[in-house]
Amino acid sequence: MGLPALEFSECCLDSPQFRERLRSHEAELEKTNKFIKELIKDGKSLVAALKNLSAAKRKFADSLNEFKFRCIGDAETDDEICIGESWCHG
Repeated sequence: MGLPALEFSECCLDSPQFRERLRSHEAELEKTNKFIKELIKDGKSLVAALKNLSAAKRKFADSLNEFKFRCIGDAETDDEICIGESWCHG
């Protein structure tokens, strides 16, 4: 069920019924306005979180790229070679 119609001609009469319908329209507008403001706030929060996530992912990727696996001793084992080259196939 929608809101009752507001007729321009009724505003001149200023009847109690017109005032009640007007109040219901104002209440709906207020509720919609509050919802839109909350939606904007949540959207801004989401964008900020996505920016933080993106920065954290870049930092993590940079850390992985900078990581150098060092072996102990003179000879590298097969596992050390695999880890050092970062391409071990199972």
